[in-house]
Amino acid sequence: MAWYKQTLKKVYSSFESSQSGLSSAQVKDRLKTYGPNQLEAKGESVWKIILKPFKDVFVLVLAIAATVSLVSHELIDAIVILAVIILNAVIYYVQQYATTRVLRSLKRHNISEVVALRDGDEVKVSSADLVPGDIIILSEGERISADARLIEVDELQVDEASLTGESTPIRKHASTINVNKQIYEQDNMVFQGTYVLSGSARAIVVGTGSMTEFGKIASLTSDTKAKDKSPVQEKVDKIVALIVKFVAIMSILVFILALFRGIAPNEALRFVLSLSVSAVPEGLPIAITVIMVLGVGRMAKKQSLVRNLSAIEDVGLITTIATDKTGTLTKNKLTVIDDWSFGDFKVGDVAKLTLGDGARLGDPLNEAISKKFKPKQSSEPDEFYPFDLKLRLSGTYYDEGTKGYLYIKGSPEAILERSSLSSKDLKKCESVMHEMASKGYRVIGFARQNIDSPPKDLAVITGKKFEFVGYIAFADELRPEVAKAIKAAQAAGISVRLITGDHYETAFNISKQIGIANHPSQVIQGFELPKDEEKLAEIIKEKTVFARILPEDKFRILNALKRSGEITAMTGDGVNDVPALSNAHIGFAMGSGSDIAKDAGDIILLDDNFNTIVTAISEGRRIYDNIKRMIFYLLSTSLGEVLTMIAALIAGLPLPVTATQILWINLATDTAMVLPLGLEPAELDNMKKRPRKLKSQLLSKHIIARMLLVSLSMAVAVIIMVVWLNQRGESLAYIQTVSFLSLIVSQWANALNARSETQSIVERLKAPNPSMAIGFLVAIVFQILVMFFEPLARAFDVVPIKASDLIISSIISVSLVLITVEVHKLIFRRRNITDY
Repeated sequence: MAWYKQTLKKVYSSFESSQSGLSSAQVKDRLKTYGPNQLEAKGESVWKIILKPFKDVFVLVLAIAATVSLVSHELIDAIVILAVIILNAVIYYVQQYATTRVLRSLKRHNISEVVALRDGDEVKVSSADLVPGDIIILSEGERISADARLIEVDELQVDEASLTGESTPIRKHASTINVNKQIYEQDNMVFQGTYVLSGSARAIVVGTGSMTEFGKIASLTSDTKAKDKSPVQEKVDKIVALIVKFVAIMSILVFILALFRGIAPNEALRFVLSLSVSAVPEGLPIAITVIMVLGVGRMAKKQSLVRNLSAIEDVGLITTIATDKTGTLTKNKLTVIDDWSFGDFKVGDVAKLTLGDGARLGDPLNEAISKKFKPKQSSEPDEFYPFDLKLRLSGTYYDEGTKGYLYIKGSPEAILERSSLSSKDLKKCESVMHEMASKGYRVIGFARQNIDSPPKDLAVITGKKFEFVGYIAFADELRPEVAKAIKAAQAAGISVRLITGDHYETAFNISKQIGIANHPSQVIQGFELPKDEEKLAEIIKEKTVFARILPEDKFRILNALKRSGEITAMTGDGVNDVPALSNAHIGFAMGSGSDIAKDAGDIILLDDNFNTIVTAISEGRRIYDNIKRMIFYLLSTSLGEVLTMIAALIAGLPLPVTATQILWINLATDTAMVLPLGLEPAELDNMKKRPRKLKSQLLSKHIIARMLLVSLSMAVAVIIMVVWLNQRGESLAYIQTVSFLSLIVSQWANALNARSETQSIVERLKAPNPSMAIGFLVAIVFQILVMFFEPLARAFDVVPIKASDLIISSIISVSLVLITVEVHKLIFRRRNITDY
């Protein structure tokens, strides 16, 4: 029901309440009916939560790989793979726990101590025990715990920025409103989650728990995107599904070829199982997880606290940032932007004198005036007149001995109406007022009046007797770094949209200052948004500024943006931002914002700096590119091993490597190289490319082609050595030792290739990666031990080889792999091929 339109008599009657409040018996009954004034979190059953991480296709592949390792008597491999499965499950449980914190935070922040009338007496009760019909008493600084209709007010001002996005304090009254109003216009209501800035009031509770506006917002967060897979994870799953099919076909083919060559069935099976384990990149999930964790650490140092690991995958794909204004682009603090004096008297001097009573700094307007014009302590008034809602004026009186002056501030229209201005001067003053208002400023008028004695109240002042002094314009101060950050985002192909509860003029002028909009046609207001979702998705494509927006509007706007194919990011700091933060692909919460907003966000900006979003996007793009590098390296090297084996079997050549040697390559070399690739520094044009498309493949056609070329060059290099050594009459162990070394060296070369998609190896050396040097050192040391440390050499069937064969095989392997990829990169650059 629209309680703001109901008379107090009707409200009392509807809740069977009175000015004395409810009785204890009524409260007890209503708690049974309505429940406590809290929000209950909805969750999945425990068994569903436990089993869910094990239903993933990647986990299935890893489980098969672990089984194969056990059958092959490779206990260490099996343990590592099972550890990966468990680690993935733990990460899922942590993320699931994080998503439930949103509703738990809502519930926790609803509990406070409230003064209510029970059985006719004022008592302190828990806000959780409030019920509809309760009479509550509100005082300055208090957080409002329920939705309520005002009964009595005494200079009540409420900060509703956290709910509506409106940064200006709202002056409240208890009168009935007879026309339809939006939530930000319901001046005879107070809402849960907002704050009393000044004054006091009595109100009757009309909504608790999920029936409040706050509760409606909470219900919108129940279906969060955190339950869905990220775009990158979906693409990885598709790649894994293809690998599963490939490994199955390859295993059958190799097994048949091995039997055809006369290899014993048990040895053929062991070889196929080992090759299958090698072909499945079971180290990829843990490598990606490690890279993610390290990325989280880097981002934290740059003031971005990541709460959801999948956010790191998505942040580099962002195509549009939807930002609120208050507390994000601005400092959520009113400041004096401009002032204009009429005549010789300075408006700032009068403004100082209107503060009075210790400057009354609980009022944001007075704080802004005090900061700008710095009043003296000696300017205490003889009388102070609080704001009169009907007159829209407040004032102070000073007795100056022979005469007295009344200094007045208030609505500019009310000031002008009572000022002794000529028609010409009135038009001039009105013109200045409209010019200030058109810029989105909040304009306050100032005047003074010579009066012998202080009036009883401002209502006794009649006639146009004011001496008009001038105007002061206020605005929520912009953060200085915002314009530059928005420009950087746009340079990266990312559109920025302003979504605010502020007026049309305010929203447009701020967006114009910071480069979000340059024409009024880019602005749309909340009441203009189509109800139809398809029409909404179509109309907002060309809109960059959304004014007078409600929380549910933000939710719909984010849905429409996603519907039109955008990867969305939402910034916010208040309760009103929670649905959109939860609904966006990436939610950026402000570190100074409300706890509920921080719980709903994926990434928390610790410094509240919009520029940090751009830094986070750059880091996300770097991580995404590094994941691609790791996948390219792992799949191309695994495919190289498979092609080498198949080619040897088809050509009737000896098997180039043994089963244990394959497992060594998979365990030692891949591990040493893949993690450093995940720590590669970003390329120079990282933030000059447009965002990748949502449906773009993780591995593009030209990268798949490069993988095939690398695999073929590895196979050719090894087969050349096998043929040559076989013709020389070398033993099988000798041939396999040289082939073993050739495969490993070619994989080292491939790690250098993988450092960049476009840059040559020489050019990429200008971007040093210390971890890559460490990886090479570890891999080389391990290989030296296997080659020359007798117990290990014997375990891996390695025999001594000539230095010339070692050098020749290494040169052939490195040259073929490097030259092949360098030529491909050159073609890539000349054709200007790009994934973006």
